Amino acid sequence: MIALPDLFTLSPKRRTLCSRENAQRVAARMVEGGLTCASVVRTGNPLQPLRVIAESLDSPDVVLEMRMA
Repeated sequence: MIALPDLFTLSPKRRTLCSRENAQRVAARMVEGGLTCASVVRTGNPLQPLRVIAESLDSPDVVLEMRMA
């Protein structure tokens, strides 16, 4: 998990929502729902460390990319 300054303490629910596993689950559901591609991208923001977007990127911040086969 991400190391946060002392003034940021994440609740257990936010930790779950901010996890890579949750981002991967959201991306998979987006592709299953009909999108051709979904990417999980690092944001650098401790309150939203990962973001799922509906496109393919050529960036070092891409953690995971799912495509419809």
